[in-house]
Amino acid sequence: MRSPWHEVHVMVDGAALRLLSGAAPITIAHEGDPAAALAACLDRLPKRRLAVLNRLHLVLAHPWAHAVVLPWQDGVLAESAWQAYARALLAERAIHDARRVRIEASPHGRSRLAVAAPEALIEAAAGACRAAGWTLAGCRDLLSAALHRHAGALAAVDDARLALLQAGALTCVFRRDGQWRDVITLAWRGGRLRDVLDAAALMARQPASTRSFLCAVEPVAASLLDDDERDGGGTIRLAAPLACLDGASA
Repeated sequence: MRSPWHEVHVMVDGAALRLLSGAAPITIAHEGDPAAALAACLDRLPKRRLAVLNRLHLVLAHPWAHAVVLPWQDGVLAESAWQAYARALLAERAIHDARRVRIEASPHGRSRLAVAAPEALIEAAAGACRAAGWTLAGCRDLLSAALHRHAGALAAVDDARLALLQAGALTCVFRRDGQWRDVITLAWRGGRLRDVLDAAALMARQPASTRSFLCAVEPVAASLLDDDERDGGGTIRLAAPLACLDGASA
């Protein structure tokens, strides 16, 4: 039976939005205003008569989404306290603007991963959708999408790092003794990925020899990775962070 929904996924990075509909992705430069580019894009798309049937899923990549690890604190109990804790740690990383913060649910006593995205961008995207006869059905960050998709592979090892390669940036999230330890994002404009991975490990005070998983939006040439097998088997390449990026079923 044909689905009544007309669904589109759009990923936004620092330079462009990527429309993931049809056989091939479409990339549109946004020149610093993703909502305006989104509005122009949606106006050109076919759609159902009712806006509620046209569902847009927004995925925020660097630099729109920022992640931070919240070490467990016995005195932090209420959700509002966790939100304040997350905002304080984000502020230490010079992320001060009004943001929507989402914190993962974790067992008592374990660290938690928090992700922040600009409230103004989400609201502007929702407004652009309404004006074009669409509904903003959901918004998530690219890192969380990658972690969700590859949760099984990461859960199989206690000590690991996931490297998410996106446009212009490499984000490394470190896991040690089965818990998140830190998240580091560094600029990447080409060159050896191993050098950037090692720099991230140094900043996070984590071993450079930790088992590495690489998840990339675009295919990565083997010459850029240049594995030297220090982690006892080389970097494990995972599928793209979103199923709709590589043709897999959602």
